[in-house]
Amino acid sequence: DIFELVDRKFYDVVKSVAGESLVKILKMQLINSAGKLLNTADVFAFLNFDSEETDAIKLESCFKSKTGQLVVKPGIQSSSSYLIKLLKKPLRQKQESTSKENNDNYQNDITDEFLDNHPLLKSLIKWFQL
Repeated sequence: DIFELVDRKFYDVVKSVAGESLVKILKMQLINSAGKLLNTADVFAFLNFDSEETDAIKLESCFKSKTGQLVVKPGIQSSSSYLIKLLKKPLRQKQESTSKENNDNYQNDITDEFLDNHPLLKSLIKWFQL
């Protein structure tokens, strides 16, 4: 389960899915798990800060316009989006499954309660089940 991976094991998965450049971007920001990645609003927000610590990664991962504006290289941007999409998929499936189970249980509770309050209907259903 990728949500249990931290540090090197997490970065190995990121590298295989999205590449070394994204790993460097995540490491620089101490994003070392899937949970932290999904809770990060903008992985590329560091581009807005002028810092010596980020200069090297900016050179590697961005294009710089003549006006000084930085644009993340499309391959890195799409790899990041793809990785986040992959991480969200099992979460959505789990939420849908849990929601469906809760809904089914709720409907069964309503049905049982309804039948308990309507004994004639309950006896008719039992009679037809024979």
